[in-house]
Amino acid sequence: MTSRPRQLLDYSLLYLLFLLARPLPRGFLLALGRGLGTFVCKVVRFRRQVVLDNLRHAFGGEMDDGEINSLALAFYRNLGMTLMEFLSFPGMKESDFLDLVDIEGVEHFKKTVSEGRGALLVSGHFGNWEMMGARVAAEGQKVSFIVKEQTNARVDRIQNDIRHRAGIGTIRSGGASIRDMIRALRNKELIGLVGDQDAGPEGYFTEFLGRQASVFRGTAYFAWKLKVPIVTGFIFRQPDGRHKVMVDPPFAAEPDWDEETAVARLTEMHVRRLEAAIRQAPDHYFWLHRRWKTRPPGE
Repeated sequence: MTSRPRQLLDYSLLYLLFLLARPLPRGFLLALGRGLGTFVCKVVRFRRQVVLDNLRHAFGGEMDDGEINSLALAFYRNLGMTLMEFLSFPGMKESDFLDLVDIEGVEHFKKTVSEGRGALLVSGHFGNWEMMGARVAAEGQKVSFIVKEQTNARVDRIQNDIRHRAGIGTIRSGGASIRDMIRALRNKELIGLVGDQDAGPEGYFTEFLGRQASVFRGTAYFAWKLKVPIVTGFIFRQPDGRHKVMVDPPFAAEPDWDEETAVARLTEMHVRRLEAAIRQAPDHYFWLHRRWKTRPPGE
């Protein structure tokens, strides 16, 4: 567990960036984010080796070391911009999200809502996924994210406060989340999930970017158990600094599928869609994860 002085330092740095982000014009905000990403990559080198190892596993057969290093730098810069954008949310109005983010495929989740039910909005730690949630909320669609409680209570509080100000609800992961999810779905909400971290030995193993990875079973299990569709969505940063959300057609468990069949087939579907998005914009993915940490039995 992180020490209290370290937690206070982390919170203080985050709050300082939060204060800087609110009054800055968007051009300066993005420039600061790129600069912060460059500094972290080249000077602090935070988890740089993890990032490089992940990129080599995913693209080593397609890119040389120079291209891998360039992609790593692009990732850190994109992450810096994403952080600064997130911290600027409290100074943004609903109209700002509508102007800043185009959305294609909005009819896919509107259809499920018109049928009297919500859906699971599944993405990954890809692009500014928080911005996607804010844009969906600005569309007039209620959306709540499943969030894990941070070990740093101060950081946890500021993150969720920013989400709430942007119109995003939160549901804590854990035992009580099923009840809260059922209530939200009955209220025709979208429930946002990013289930792409290493799930340990109990996860479902499937190939992800050329290597077996452990995926949380919960996303597919909830869709099967609660009888709701999965809608995948991914947000892409555009050359002009704006964003575009791509929402894909929904899919759902067949009535005759048992739990194991549903977990296998639905997981494969949403993982393949995330994989396709990463190949389209590899600098958007959160390569800081030790994504392939858990190996399949017998490997």
